[in-house]
Amino acid sequence: MKQIEVKDRSLISLSWPLILTFTVGMLQPMMDSWFLSRTSETAAAGVGAMMPILGALFTALNAFSQAGASITSQFIGAKQKSHARSTQTMIIYGSLLLGIAINFIVFPLAGAIPRWMGLTDEPAEFARQFLSVVAFGFAFRSLQTTLTAIIATHGLTVWNLFGNVLTIASNAFLNYVFLEGLYGFPKMGVYGVGLATALSWLISSVILQLVLRFKLHHQSHRYDWKRSRILLPDWLRIGLPAAAEPISFQLFQVFITAMVVYVGTTAMTARVFAGNWAAISVILGVGLGSGNQILVAHLVGAHDYDKANRRVRQTLAVAITSGLLFAIGVALLGEQLLRVFTDNPEVIRLGKICLWCDVAVQPFKAVNFVVTTSLRAAGDSKFPAIVGSGMMWTLGLATSLILAFVVGLGLPGLWLGMASDELYRSFANIWRWRSGRWKSKAVV
Repeated sequence: MKQIEVKDRSLISLSWPLILTFTVGMLQPMMDSWFLSRTSETAAAGVGAMMPILGALFTALNAFSQAGASITSQFIGAKQKSHARSTQTMIIYGSLLLGIAINFIVFPLAGAIPRWMGLTDEPAEFARQFLSVVAFGFAFRSLQTTLTAIIATHGLTVWNLFGNVLTIASNAFLNYVFLEGLYGFPKMGVYGVGLATALSWLISSVILQLVLRFKLHHQSHRYDWKRSRILLPDWLRIGLPAAAEPISFQLFQVFITAMVVYVGTTAMTARVFAGNWAAISVILGVGLGSGNQILVAHLVGAHDYDKANRRVRQTLAVAITSGLLFAIGVALLGEQLLRVFTDNPEVIRLGKICLWCDVAVQPFKAVNFVVTTSLRAAGDSKFPAIVGSGMMWTLGLATSLILAFVVGLGLPGLWLGMASDELYRSFANIWRWRSGRWKSKAVV
């Protein structure tokens, strides 16, 4: 039986393993919060406050991986398999070096970063402990991200799901061992949670490397290194702006977190716990958007622009609806969900309000994820980086500060400010896609 090309597959066939993969992936920070909250809510809050910093680093790694995977997809769509293989070799080794470089930056700053975030005393110390250990896993995280993107772009998204399930299982087991001091290990507290996270990334990268070698039969050739000199400028042209916009977004989240710290420890704790559950609402949108990104890149490589446009419209309809419905469901169950982490009535009260504010965020967040990744898949990554970041740090920032401190809404005001930022950028991204200028940005 003739194998169906990736560009001709349905969105659902590509996306359902990605949806489950992201669901499993989101369990890791939630699991860490749960294990830490069993020890100390202060530890959970301190480590949770570092998530925007880690998010900025991880989105940079992911953006470069996705940029390389999109170039690979375009070459596959254009039936240039040797160029696709060379691109894979380049981004595997390039991403590994990037992860090592980030480790050498973060580890010496593990004590300073929490202070820059406004943390003091116990929360700052817990955050330092976590960063000082987890930094050594960044090379594995970078490799994991790149291998996931490559395997997905070949349509083998089920294997990514398999790898991530084993990863989260190992993370849960190691958390339990290191926190409880089993099998002769001492009780490590926050150090143990960081070590469990780093080791789970190592396990995942090994599993995915085996999939790449034995399922996709990828082998590097000497000519790949010569060709990389030709491909590298396109990878940087797409990858640097692709990394800039999500990094800007995560730094915006860092700023919001610093403002939450200014509001108070209770607000910071509520944001961490509510944010863990709010993340569930984006799962379908992220999974569908990632599947759509693969399809768009293959279709752009084949120069089938009309079909790419139809795919984006269909994905938008499903992602917006699912994000809204999930956010409403999470908000309705807010109290029960928040009690998984805490019994503090003030934290629960603030967290419930934030979850209802998140209902306003999700439709526009779905639009931005789907359209931005589609633009990047087509090679048009500068527009969302420049325009999106500009709007974020002007209109979005101003709205957040006004609602939080001028109107006096505090933490809910900051959350609604994030919703306004998503709204502004969604209009700009849709305009760019409808303009059709992305058609001239392809590598192939």
